[in-house]
Amino acid sequence: MSSPAEPSSSVERTSHPPIKVFKGHTRFIESIAYFPDGRHIASGSWDKTIRIWNVETEQQDGECLEHESEVKAIAIAPDGGKIAGRVVNGLIVWDVERRKRVRRIKIDGDFEHGVSALIVTFSPDGRCIATASSVSTSIQLWDVDTGSPVREIEHHVDTVWCVSFSPDGTRIAAGSSGGSFRVLDVSTGGAVVGPTQGHADVVESLVYSPDSRLLVTASNDRSIRAWDAATGREVGRPMLLPRSAILRIAISADGKRIASTSPDKTVRLWNMETRLQVGDAFACGAPDRIQSVEFSPNGLFVISGGSRDVYLWDTAAVLDSGLSVTPTSIGTRSNLVT
Repeated sequence: MSSPAEPSSSVERTSHPPIKVFKGHTRFIESIAYFPDGRHIASGSWDKTIRIWNVETEQQDGECLEHESEVKAIAIAPDGGKIAGRVVNGLIVWDVERRKRVRRIKIDGDFEHGVSALIVTFSPDGRCIATASSVSTSIQLWDVDTGSPVREIEHHVDTVWCVSFSPDGTRIAAGSSGGSFRVLDVSTGGAVVGPTQGHADVVESLVYSPDSRLLVTASNDRSIRAWDAATGREVGRPMLLPRSAILRIAISADGKRIASTSPDKTVRLWNMETRLQVGDAFACGAPDRIQSVEFSPNGLFVISGGSRDVYLWDTAAVLDSGLSVTPTSIGTRSNLVT
């Protein structure tokens, strides 16, 4: 296996194609997510559908979940029983087993041609859904069972481009268009940390580490940075790309690796300890950018959505020996599940 290397400045140097490709969408895939069982993934597209895929067969599982407008973001409940799709001026919640729409929530304030980012995520206990958009400075919390608003949390610092719940669900972090982030108390809406100004451009994505100690942010300024989640102080050196912005990031369940996507149509893995890119990037020859990214629950695979396809890669193609996983501790690759 390869050892950690500085980021490549050339897309041509990439050498790791996907091991599976899921085809069926007719327009750009904005958002993807893994189900907790590791056997299924979901993708949301501008073709106004959410599709659920069987990882082993690469086939669509059941009918499309159809929407009235482009699906800009999706989220899967922690128990895998519901899936939420964010559309302009709305949130639609589906029962996964029955493939039935159970709720549509109207959200005011989006603009059909002016919104760049629509955001949706479930709370860790699955009881609330958080929504936000890049044309608003607030975060809305909704009750999953009733669809009623729980509270609106005012971010106050530029418009919101990304949010992430802490693993215990007591905090929610928000990244802004101005390059800052803030940590807010879910129960009161009050600021706990920040605003912390650490990036020179939009914070496109942010995630908590599994142990809640770190917040990891990514930006158009071509950097990924880690922060002490309790104080907002930067921890260690940033992870840098020489020529490409960073669109989305995900963190592995053990907290040792970051996956990132970029407009150069690649997915990269990063070593959280060394803060260096691990080996060469993943590439798939997509005609458009690769947007979203997520690790499988067992950390052995990475999925990403871009153009009209969903791609799956085996992390063993690039992992350095110091971060290798063993079948006895985290599962096997033979069936692509946890």
